[in-house]
Amino acid sequence: MHLQSVVQINHVEEAHRIFKISTLNAAASGMNNATPNMTEELQTLCRKIEDAIKRRVAVGTRIAYPKLQQELLNRFSNTYAIDQAILSMVKRDEFVHHEGRKILERKR
Repeated sequence: MHLQSVVQINHVEEAHRIFKISTLNAAASGMNNATPNMTEELQTLCRKIEDAIKRRVAVGTRIAYPKLQQELLNRFSNTYAIDQAILSMVKRDEFVHHEGRKILERKR
């Protein structure tokens, strides 16, 4: 890095490269922090919740996030596990958020 009054092409390219690396590293670390820190019991519960979600929501349909959360809360009574299960399904591209995360659409 150099401190100059005139910006050259190589300066812009280096800044862009550094930005991409730092942004992707930050995004990747934030996305993967939830799963490894979970206990075995919580991971098992999340898998059960994911199976229940797959049975409840057909492929290609939409459901309101609060409605799904309430239905699952009646069965599993662990809000954190429910949110983690839904989040992991979104990360795996099984669900897509719509309308400011109020609606979930099952993709596959």
